[in-house]
Amino acid sequence: MNYLVTKAMRVFVVLLTLGCLLVSALPAQAHSALPPGHKQIKYSRWAYPSQVTYGPIEDGAGETGIGPARGAFLTLPFMGPHYITSVFSHCYPDYGNYTRVCRYDGTVATAGVGGPDPTFDAGFAQTPGGHDYLYYAGHDGYDYGLNYEPVAAAGPGRVMLANWLVPGCETCLSGKTVEIDHGNGLLTFYGHLSRIDVSKGQYVGRGQVIGISGMTGTATGPHLHFGVYHMNGGGPVDPYGWGGSYPDPWSKDAGDLWLGGSPRFAPVQLPSVTVSATPREGDPSVVDVWWSSPGTMSFTVYLVTQDGRRTTWTSSRGNGSATFQGKHGQSYWFWVTARSDLGWTDGAGSDVVGVPRLSHGALTN
Repeated sequence: MNYLVTKAMRVFVVLLTLGCLLVSALPAQAHSALPPGHKQIKYSRWAYPSQVTYGPIEDGAGETGIGPARGAFLTLPFMGPHYITSVFSHCYPDYGNYTRVCRYDGTVATAGVGGPDPTFDAGFAQTPGGHDYLYYAGHDGYDYGLNYEPVAAAGPGRVMLANWLVPGCETCLSGKTVEIDHGNGLLTFYGHLSRIDVSKGQYVGRGQVIGISGMTGTATGPHLHFGVYHMNGGGPVDPYGWGGSYPDPWSKDAGDLWLGGSPRFAPVQLPSVTVSATPREGDPSVVDVWWSSPGTMSFTVYLVTQDGRRTTWTSSRGNGSATFQGKHGQSYWFWVTARSDLGWTDGAGSDVVGVPRLSHGALTN
C-alpha cells in the first residue's frame, strides 16, 4: 500500500511540475521526483536511437564474470538476441543531467571521452569516435530494442500493475506498464508496452508472455524499459550487480540477480510449427493434413481458399491430423498456429494443394 501511495504521489508531482514549467518556462529540475523508467520532460518528447545497429547485444550467452547474489531470481524478459540501447547507470540512477554513465562492469563513458551521440546529447560513447554507446545519463534500468515483440515475466510473481502508468495518457511516462511483485522485496517493471496480456492480481510464471513491446509513453521508438526496484519506493537496483574495480557508486544494489550469475533466456519450450498437406493417391480430392510442434501446444488450423478467404477448420491440443475433402478445380492451403500455455505463439503454412478438374469422367489438370 505504501508503494502505491508513493507511486501515486510521484505521478501527481510530475504532472504538477510540468504544469508549473509550462506557465513559468523555468528549466526542468533534475531532482524532481519521477516514477521509475523516465527522464525529465522538457516541453517536447525526448528520444534516443531505438533500433540502433551498434552497441552491446544481449543474446543469452554472455558471461558477466560476477557470481550470483544469494537472492538471484531473474531470466531475460524476452527471447532471442536484442540490442541493449541503454544501461543502468551506477553514477547515479536518478535521471539527473550528468556528463557520464557508469556500467555494471565499471566502464565509464563521458561527454569528454568519445563525446555524446550527435543525435542524442545525453548518451555517451565508450571510446573516442567509437560506437559502443552506453546511454544515457541517470538511467535506472535497461532498454532493450524490442520492436513490437513478446515481453516475458523475468521471474514468477503476482502482477501489481497492468495498465497505463498515467491512466488514459498514451504519451505520459512509461505508457502501458506491467509491474510484478516477486515476493522477495523486489519488483520488476516493464514499460512502453503496446499491449498488455495480464491483469492486476494475476499470478504469472517465469517466461510467461505479459504483453507486446511498443512505444507508448515518452518514447519515440519501440523498445522495452526493464527495471528492478525495491518495493515501497526503495529505489532501483541493477540486475547485473557490480563488477567494477572500484566501489559501487550506487549503494542500494542487491548484487547480481541473474540465475547463475549471467543473463539467460527462460527455460521454456517455444512453439515451432510444421504443417503438411498431401493429396491421396487415387483420389486427389482427399487431402491429409498433419501439424506438429515441440512441446504440448494448442493448435488452430485454418483453411485458405484460392480467393484468399480464411476460415477456422479445426483445432487440437497437441500434435494432430485431419482429412479434408476438396472440390474439383479448386486450390487450397492450410495455415496452422500454435500457442503454448505461457502465451508464446508460432505459425506456419502448408504448400498449396490443387484438386484437378473432372473432364468427361476423367481427372485432368
